[in-house]
Amino acid sequence: MSSKDQNSASVLSFQKGRYVFTDHLEEVHPEGVTVPFLTAKAILMVSDDGLIKADLATVKISDLILKQSTFIDDDGKAIEAHKLYVWPRNLGSTKEWTANKQEFLNEFVLNFPIEVISLDESNGVTWKYITPENFKKIPEGMEVSASFKDYVEHQNEYFFLRRPLKEPK
Repeated sequence: MSSKDQNSASVLSFQKGRYVFTDHLEEVHPEGVTVPFLTAKAILMVSDDGLIKADLATVKISDLILKQSTFIDDDGKAIEAHKLYVWPRNLGSTKEWTANKQEFLNEFVLNFPIEVISLDESNGVTWKYITPENFKKIPEGMEVSASFKDYVEHQNEYFFLRRPLKEPK
């Protein structure tokens, strides 16, 4: 399935919880939308109406770096997430913006466990890095999908990265 054909209805938006984006970073350009967004496959454990749900799903990863999103660094300092990546020289080039976002997400988000702390009604999220050990702690009483059960059974085959040592950008 090409990214242009991907059904944007099957793409999840963020919820509070823990995520590791594993692969399939793709550009999605729904009809009638001027700016494409990026999606990626994630292992997730999210809070949904008091229930914790665990699944493997495609999530709109580019929401992590929206202007209205916030990144919390190790010192607790809040940084506007769109300042984490290098902006293109040609600010009017959607193609260059998308390429720079993809580069940042590939280098600093894919395979790094993160936690979404809060949500903003304009799709912005507040997030931070967490350790692989923290991500792998599985809460009891969680609603688990079949694909997540497969992840749990083969957890030792998954290698997650620690927060990057160098600062993004």
